[in-house]
Amino acid sequence: MDVVEFERVEVNSRDEYRGAQEPVGFVWRGRNYEIVQIVDRWYEGYTDSRRVPLRYFRVKTREGGRFILRYNELFAAWGLMTPREGPEE
Repeated sequence: MDVVEFERVEVNSRDEYRGAQEPVGFVWRGRNYEIVQIVDRWYEGYTDSRRVPLRYFRVKTREGGRFILRYNELFAAWGLMTPREGPEE
């Protein structure tokens, strides 16, 4: 079973009616990435009061890279699933 790790990243998001809605760009290891498409999204922990609410976004960047971003509502923090050999294929 693979272990999934998330690296903390700075994310720019649409904040229309509540904070940290959809991501529109992020900075990872000193490089800016512009998100051109949210390919998929899913949620965890919203129906179980013992779990931290998490929001996930599978995104595509202008350069064609694909990444998974996660927003932790308890800590108001974004993380990027760290790829083993570069961006997700």
